[in-house]
Amino acid sequence: MEIYTHTALAMVSMVGCYVWGRYFAKSEILESIVGTMLDRLEKDGFVRTITDKDGEKELVPISEIIKKSA
Repeated sequence: MEIYTHTALAMVSMVGCYVWGRYFAKSEILESIVGTMLDRLEKDGFVRTITDKDGEKELVPISEIIKKSA
């Protein structure tokens, strides 16, 4: 394999791994930010959530809250 071909293949592989890593890091950071924001809004009383049997939180629609209070 020629030296330039080997260098090009190595660089393409490195750039691909860099882009792939940045993509996954951004999605993990975004999930963390959204989760923290929803927890804070729930704690402060701005939104209401319920936890289902799988342990996942779901937002409660305003219409259900109004029905229960009426």
